[in-house]
Formats: sequence, C-alpha cells, structure tokens
Amino acid sequence: MTLLTYAVQVKVTPERFNWDFGDGSGTTTTAKGAKPLPGGTPQIGHEYQKSGKVSASMTATFSGEFSVDGGPWLPIDGFAHVASNDIGIEVYRYHRYLVDEDCYSNPRGPDCAQSAR
Repeated sequence: MTLLTYAVQVKVTPERFNWDFGDGSGTTTTAKGAKPLPGGTPQIGHEYQKSGKVSASMTATFSGEFSVDGGPWLPIDGFAHVASNDIGIEVYRYHRYLVDEDCYSNPRGPDCAQSAR
C-alpha cells in the first residue's frame, strides 16, 4: 500500500493456534493442522469424555513486520488475534466390543437390548 507517498509492505506470520474444544479443555499448537490422509492420524485431535453438543473454536495469533520504501523489515509491536467462528459438534459415544456371537444368538450381549426387540 502507499502511505503519504511511501510504499509500505506488511508481512504477517502465524505464531500459534489456541484450540477450544468446547468442553472446558483446549490446547495451543504452532501447527494449524490439516485434514489427515485416509487412515492417517490427525495433527491435532481431542477425545471427548461425554456425549452432547459442544461448540469448538480456534484463535490464531499473528506477529507482523513492516518495510517502508524497500527498507529493512521492522517488527510491529504486539500480536493480532483472529478468532474463528464457532463450529457446532454433536459428540456421540461409541465403543467396540470383540465378541464371537451376534444379538440373535445372544440377545443379552453388549448393545443388544435395542436390536434384539
């Protein structure tokens, strides 16, 4: 941009990401995360302890530098904090059982109460 006839350049650099998982817990990372490949492990994850609706969010913190008319890059004091929109998540409980029979042969087996009716 031009400011009072001087060419001014600004650089911003992401420094950290503060994750709020919506259940009273969170974490701070220096990686923004990415969609994992099929079968891969996510860079950032969270294991919820109970089911229900939560609102998760993330706040990115950026540092900045500026240069005037091609001069040296100088730091900008402070940080910029940019919050994401909340994302509503419905957390469902799931579990796996290793069993050698189905609900028809053992109606009292794990999770069979619903399907044996």
